[in-house]
Amino acid sequence: MGKKQLDAADRMTLQGCLEMKQPIRQIALRLGFDPATVYRELARNSRKVPGNSNPCLCRDRFIVCNMCPIKGHCPREKLYYDFAYAVDVSDRRKRLSRSSPKLAQNLIALVDAEVSAGVVLGQSLHHIFASSKTLKSICSEATVRRLCYRGSLSVRPSQLRKYVVYRRQIPSDERFHLKSIKALVGRTYKDYKRAVASHKTANVVQYDSVIGKFDDRRAILTIAFPRFGFQFGRLIEKGSSASANAAVFQIRRDIGEDAFRRLFPINLCDNGFEFSAFFRIEANERGEKLCSTFFTNPYRATDKAECERLHEFVRYLLPKGRSIDGITQDTIDDMFSNINSYVRKSLGDRCPYDLVRHRFGKTFLDQIRINRIPKKKVRL
Repeated sequence: MGKKQLDAADRMTLQGCLEMKQPIRQIALRLGFDPATVYRELARNSRKVPGNSNPCLCRDRFIVCNMCPIKGHCPREKLYYDFAYAVDVSDRRKRLSRSSPKLAQNLIALVDAEVSAGVVLGQSLHHIFASSKTLKSICSEATVRRLCYRGSLSVRPSQLRKYVVYRRQIPSDERFHLKSIKALVGRTYKDYKRAVASHKTANVVQYDSVIGKFDDRRAILTIAFPRFGFQFGRLIEKGSSASANAAVFQIRRDIGEDAFRRLFPINLCDNGFEFSAFFRIEANERGEKLCSTFFTNPYRATDKAECERLHEFVRYLLPKGRSIDGITQDTIDDMFSNINSYVRKSLGDRCPYDLVRHRFGKTFLDQIRINRIPKKKVRL
């Protein structure tokens, strides 16, 4: 099966499949792991809730208590699988196993002496390591840096030349805001990559939201066609999944279901509150599937980097901290008309408007109220 460890997306899919009461072998086949790996994951990374030790027949059948019909009033010890808890436990286990240095104390003392002498002279860790035969005989440059950052040396990280220049990643407390974990089954970022690989000519659409002030009640839903550098937007209620869905439904009514099926076949969004029920745009009122929706990995804005990159032009006209509450949809349409008429070197000195008009026709652009602005009148 090839894969060795489950990542966050695999764990989300695992929880969703458990909620759907799928058997372990079927789940393992979907994930691409051996069933023993799935059993081990459930045993090691599930959350225990104290209770009596009486045997449980449901546990024997389901392994965990996620789908047990009597879990709400069961007095026995319970075992719940939650992907966020499993990711935290797994990461903590990895950090703990790597937290203590593997070098002997006498060798760490030698490393400390070499590094301290160089840092006092203003030398970088790379310079110190490259210039010292002693350090090269003991460990790698990465180990020297790790010992310094973990406090195993007398040199503090803040004494390094460029330590304060680079931003360190701050752990995020963000969590998935999906209304149902079952919605992730078949809609993870891995599923998205498979869909794109299987339908190479299909148009990919990426969604995000732009906010103004922290206390604003409105936001802009941005809709991007990464292949063309094209983006347009709709005003929505900030943090409202119903408002985001309504905006997409209105676009579908404006352009027609046939055009929507052709222009919006693959849709990718993040895990914010606005997209907690985004999977509902897939079908029309008659239950016919028109498109597919997918979600990015947790805490990974780079999964839809093209959409994020296009926000640079939005911020030219709507700087951070400026309120969006007083802006109308007409203003938003005019803003994106100017942005999409802006000539890009990356597009061969063409503008996104011309590329989309050539590929999908002017009628579509008129329906979403994006106009061509003359080159000399483009305003950003």
